[in-house]
Amino acid sequence: MLFEWFLHPETEIPKIVESDLKVPPVIANILAQRKIISDEKIKEFIYPKLSDLHDPFLMDGMDLAVERVIKALEIGENILIYGDYDVDGVTSVAILYQALHKLGGKVSFFIPERSSDGYGLSQKGIEKAIKRKTGLIITVDCGITANEEIEFAKSQGLDTIVCDHHGVVGSTPNAFGILDPKVESCTYPFTELAGCGVAFKLLQGVCQRLNIDKNFAYQFLDLVALGTAADIVELTGENRTLVKFGLKVINSKPRFGLFALLKSCGLSKQKITVNSIVFKLAPRLNAVGRISNAKKAVHLLTSSSPQQAKNIAQILNSENNQRKDIDSSTLKEAEEQIAQKIDIENTRVLVLVKENWHLGVLGIVASRIQEKYKRPTILISINNGVGKGSARSEPAFDIFNAFHILSDFLLSYGGHKCAAGLTIEPGKIEGFRKELNLHAEGYISVKDALPKLSIDSFVSLAHLNGGFLKWLDLLAPFGPGNMRPVFVTKKMKVSGNISTIGAEHLKFKVKENGVVIDAIAFNMKKYNSIFEDKDIFINCAYVIEESNWFGQTTVQLRIKDFEVSDGTE
Repeated sequence: MLFEWFLHPETEIPKIVESDLKVPPVIANILAQRKIISDEKIKEFIYPKLSDLHDPFLMDGMDLAVERVIKALEIGENILIYGDYDVDGVTSVAILYQALHKLGGKVSFFIPERSSDGYGLSQKGIEKAIKRKTGLIITVDCGITANEEIEFAKSQGLDTIVCDHHGVVGSTPNAFGILDPKVESCTYPFTELAGCGVAFKLLQGVCQRLNIDKNFAYQFLDLVALGTAADIVELTGENRTLVKFGLKVINSKPRFGLFALLKSCGLSKQKITVNSIVFKLAPRLNAVGRISNAKKAVHLLTSSSPQQAKNIAQILNSENNQRKDIDSSTLKEAEEQIAQKIDIENTRVLVLVKENWHLGVLGIVASRIQEKYKRPTILISINNGVGKGSARSEPAFDIFNAFHILSDFLLSYGGHKCAAGLTIEPGKIEGFRKELNLHAEGYISVKDALPKLSIDSFVSLAHLNGGFLKWLDLLAPFGPGNMRPVFVTKKMKVSGNISTIGAEHLKFKVKENGVVIDAIAFNMKKYNSIFEDKDIFINCAYVIEESNWFGQTTVQLRIKDFEVSDGTE
């Protein structure tokens, strides 16, 4: 076993599922485990509606921000949308840039270059806004920590509206308006919006105040879904509704840029899910922000020409391949550091440092290290005497809060509970490493205990019929806060031949009580001899997914863990 299996306790199944909705008991139990119990909440979860979205004017600062945007539209003032270079930032820019342009606004956008401009609103970027004779800057997916920069903009006669979703560090900036559900004083009912979600709420507010049909804002739900899923925020509440309806748009009528991107990575004939976004689309959109400039991604998502979209999608694919090469070499060097310099058995947080690592891949490599070693990981690259780093963690250890507690060591920091960035003087890295590991003692064990795998239910393969799978699909979209259910089926046998996919993955069929179904096991080639043993039974923990294999869509089990069955419970 790779994990310690933890079975959720059975909960009392609400009566509504036995009568009105007729939800299968297994599905009902999963809903109850997720605290979705009341009649109203169950119906709201299974059948969400766009009318469930909160009134944008419940967000603090919305009145002021909307009036300022409308004024800029009315007087023909130059508006600059200032974004971040990740998918959330790019989609946020694309939403407001296109929408305000369609409303008659004089709109341009700016996205900093990671290597030369750094993250977020900068004086350099503001100076470019001044050259464009900008009157209003709207930051998206950034700005909540840009106190000095916003003061500079104000001194130059520019108003700034901050649309962000990151935590506040110190005091809030003296902007004309601030939209950020993470601001402590904000009473908005849902605090987990992505940056593109906040930008969308601003657009909703503008449409509402101008009495524009709601469908005008809804045409951008595909971009909201793309940015929200890619930013790995919680897919609960309003986020889940936005992503669910955004995926419907992507699957039914994708915009030119998205269709070209889907085609370039072989997804044009497949059902697009959150997984498709996270593992296929987001890396390509992120690649240009890591390797060159993310404005190419904005041009792709706002393209009105199929040929232009195709050309840009090819550029994104090419730069993604470059990014993969840099990833591989950085990952190799990081693992060499762990092997040679770190006592992994007694280290709670991995802090890896090297001169001139490519800043664009630090987050990706930190994610891979964190996933492999099950420890929060920070990669720091020292360039020109300054260390810049990206961190990845799990919900059990709030890395952003840890940075806040140890902020005396840092020049700057920002981010989320599970993903954050920092800037630090090289001479302070060792002290920071030591104090961070001391702080982590209360949250992370270094014992050899296996990581936990949460099991939702034991099922027989016979349960996995068409009706059950339709109900399972109603629980989607899956992601943080609403993870794809994990099932266990006991006493199965591997049936037929086993195929090797890539270097480390296996594809085969499993059989239980006469029912046979496809399965795939990622990174499990080393267990091939066990799967080939026809004399044993295995208990498998898995999630259920659709597979597109040689153009045919089938249901398959993605094996997360297994054990050889000894016949006991």
